[in-house]
Amino acid sequence: MKVDLIDYTGAGREDPAKYAAGILIFTKSTRLEMQPDLFAEIMFWPEQKVLEELRYMANTIPSSWEFVDYTFLIRDVSRAFTHQFVRSRQFSFAQQTMRVLNVEGWDYLTGPSIDDRKLKTGEDLTIRDSYDGAMAVIADTYDELIEAGAEIEDARGILPTNILTNIVAKCNMRTFVELVRKRSSPRTQDEYRNVLDAMQIEVMGVHPWIRLFTSRTFETAAKDLDERIKNLDIPNVQRLEMIKLVDQMRGQS
Repeated sequence: MKVDLIDYTGAGREDPAKYAAGILIFTKSTRLEMQPDLFAEIMFWPEQKVLEELRYMANTIPSSWEFVDYTFLIRDVSRAFTHQFVRSRQFSFAQQTMRVLNVEGWDYLTGPSIDDRKLKTGEDLTIRDSYDGAMAVIADTYDELIEAGAEIEDARGILPTNILTNIVAKCNMRTFVELVRKRSSPRTQDEYRNVLDAMQIEVMGVHPWIRLFTSRTFETAAKDLDERIKNLDIPNVQRLEMIKLVDQMRGQS
C-alpha cells in the first residue's frame, strides 16, 4: 500500500501550510468585511495568532473547512477496501479499470488471519497454502479465458475481491476530518486504518496544523461539555440530567 498526496491547497506556494490556514481563517471571518486586503492581512499574522484562530475553528461550525482541498493517489490496495472507501460520498474518485485493462500478473492482499495454521481437513496444508492456491487457480483461469477469446470485461468476473488496485481520491478538508474521526474506531478493518493513517501523514506533511482538527474526537468534545455543564449556574437536578444525556450520546457514538 502506498499513499501520495498529489495536490492540495497551497501546493507550489512558498508556505503552503500558512496559505491554506489563511484560506480557512478568511472564509471563517464572515463578520468582517470580506475584501482581498483582509486575506493579505491574515497572511502576515504571526504563527501563534494563526494557531490560536485554528484551534478555535476546530471546535466551531465546519463550513469554512470546505475551502481547503486534498487529492490522493492510493496504490496497491484491495478492491475490498475501495468498495468501502467509495461510500464516502463527498469524495470524488477515479479508480483503475478492470473492464478494458488486462491485469495479467495481478497481485492480491492477504488478511492477517490468513496464517500458517493447519487446515482442519486432515491434509498437511495451512490456511495460507489454501488461500494462495485458490488465488493461483483464479490467475491461471483468467489468463486462459482471455487467451481463448473471452473479452476482458467478461473474464474479470472471476477476479477476487482482494485483488490490488489503484485509486485517486479528492476531498475537501471537512470531508477528510470527518472521515478520520469516524474511522478512528478500533473496529475499522486493518487495511482501511492503514490507508487512513498514511493519508493523515501525507496531509500533516504539508498542513501540520491539521492535528487540531482531526484530534477533535467525540470523546474530547464530550469531556469539554461535561466541564461546561458542571460550571453552569443551574439546579443540581438539571445538571445531572444534562450529564446523563451526554453519557447516552457516548453510548450511541
